[in-house]
Amino acid sequence: MMDWAKLLTAAFSGIGPMLPPVIGIFALIYALVLPIPGRGPRILQKQDPWRRFKGDARRQIMARAGNRCEGARFLSWRRCPDPATEADHVYPWSRYGPTTPSNGQALCSGHNRSKGAMRPPWWYLLALEHRRRSYFPPDADVRVQARMRNAELATHLTRRQ
Repeated sequence: MMDWAKLLTAAFSGIGPMLPPVIGIFALIYALVLPIPGRGPRILQKQDPWRRFKGDARRQIMARAGNRCEGARFLSWRRCPDPATEADHVYPWSRYGPTTPSNGQALCSGHNRSKGAMRPPWWYLLALEHRRRSYFPPDADVRVQARMRNAELATHLTRRQ
């Protein structure tokens, strides 16, 4: 009969020293992609019936961005110089992000295509909010919120755009 304990010890003896660095690498990757707690859609939040930014919401998003893309330049905190052509969700609609100005951003078509349905990690939100401080009106809230405020909910329930 084989001694299973000896066989397992022999098979996994080389993994022991590698285990802490591997766990550290996975923990680092996990921490880089985590969203900011409390800023995304609620767990049981229903999908917004509005799919696209239209009318006042689109105008508000474009105006506060100065009709310029809010995306980042490659490996920089700076803002994309291209004109904004699309109003897009920061927290994607397909992942229950609401179609509200507080969850909207003005993007050029290149940034919108590269973003796709990405759920934004914490560093993406902080970089976007950092850039917004330089061009949003002083009294405007730069924070991204993927939760409907009462006024926004009332608008969605009473008007169809």
